[in-house]
Amino acid sequence: MTYAVVSVHSPRPEHREAVVESMSRYSQVARQQPGFVWTGIVDDASGRLVGIAVWESIDHAQAASEPLMAEVGDDPFTTWDEQPIDSLRGTVI
Repeated sequence: MTYAVVSVHSPRPEHREAVVESMSRYSQVARQQPGFVWTGIVDDASGRLVGIAVWESIDHAQAASEPLMAEVGDDPFTTWDEQPIDSLRGTVI
């Protein structure tokens, strides 16, 4: 079964492009990792941005965490987002 990592951002209007750019960098790095299946960004038309990454397994997702966080882990989301990132991780059924 595949495994998904979902992150919901609520960017402040003046930081929306910075959040999109960060999420795009995350996606670029994810695409280079073993076990990668799919990634994308959903604009839900309410101002939120939803990042989705799908992996072949939880092990692949966990192994990808280090290079992904090396890419975006220092981005100032507490400044960019109006509220904390809402995250969901789990098996895709």
